[in-house]
Amino acid sequence: MKLARIFGLMSVGFAAGGIVLFQGCSPATPSADPTDNGKPPTRPASAKPTTATTEHNFAISQLLLGDAPRGPGAAQSSTAWKKFGYNIDGKVSTSKSSDVCKVSNSGPKSVHDNGDHGIDNSFGANILPIVLNTAGADGPSKISTAITDGKFTIMFDVVGLDDTATQTNSGISAQVLAGGAFDPTAKTKPTFTIADNWPVRPELLSVATDPKSSKVKFGDAYVVNGTFVNADPGSATSDITIALSFSGVALSLTIHRAIVTFDHTQAGLADNGTIAGVIGTDELITGLKAVAGRISPTLCTGTAFDGIAGQIKQASDIMADGTQSADQTCNGISIGLGFVAKQIGNPSKVGSLGTPAPDPCMSPADGGTD
Repeated sequence: MKLARIFGLMSVGFAAGGIVLFQGCSPATPSADPTDNGKPPTRPASAKPTTATTEHNFAISQLLLGDAPRGPGAAQSSTAWKKFGYNIDGKVSTSKSSDVCKVSNSGPKSVHDNGDHGIDNSFGANILPIVLNTAGADGPSKISTAITDGKFTIMFDVVGLDDTATQTNSGISAQVLAGGAFDPTAKTKPTFTIADNWPVRPELLSVATDPKSSKVKFGDAYVVNGTFVNADPGSATSDITIALSFSGVALSLTIHRAIVTFDHTQAGLADNGTIAGVIGTDELITGLKAVAGRISPTLCTGTAFDGIAGQIKQASDIMADGTQSADQTCNGISIGLGFVAKQIGNPSKVGSLGTPAPDPCMSPADGGTD
């Protein structure tokens, strides 16, 4: 099966992974301005610890892949991805850069072309065109539709924010939660208000019955003039795991050197959100292989998926730890996503993705009971 067709099938559900067809572009001119570095707001030295104790649970209501600029009704643009993400490796790179990792699998050096101000987003530059070419112009919107229908979401449960538009404080705590099926029985849709009690999936919990025991926590986040930042830029410990789903089967992806930001300048809203970082290439391949048959039965054979894995490696533009090394082969894929999240009820129950569809790679089909 052609690579484009496979990604088209993936986009009908939800995927934040990478399969790539490369598009040519002109080399960018490296920035000479060290202050123009594509980084999130830094932690002010004068920031005082927060005194707010109110819990805010924000659920993603819209996920933005970078096919269009932010904002309602924005027209699609092939260069919108350049503004999604952050400068993870601290460089402003082009296809001519010599201080970057070696491209894997004889891929083109254009994977090193950065977005604005050194933004690293190989996903947006090299993978996103497949979504548009195969799933149609409405491909990315299908992902947000799945969220608004209540099939899943990602939640940021935060303590320490107040509703002051210009809040600046340290000592903010937060955790990432994976939302399961909102209402698998009655099929009602979420309202994205505090009336919603969205069930939390157990995969990312340290205690499977405790919806507030996420394994992904930020112990000392901060907020600058209303902008939340999960960790100091460049922190090697800021890994997060995002749980996705394919036909009711979980796919968890770890984003290394993760930066999560959003603007909390209006009560009940986390706007202008960004999730940026690096997905380990081999981790992505392993995760996709586990759900390959649910993407397409043609991927049940090893040779079919091996071809896909080779092209995923060609998308690698960075080391999995977020650095660059001219002596090593790239083993990570940079990613930058946008989101809008709205405050819902605080998490209080554990749920699931619902009954998975049968695995077509099982013989006979197992009916989804595994």
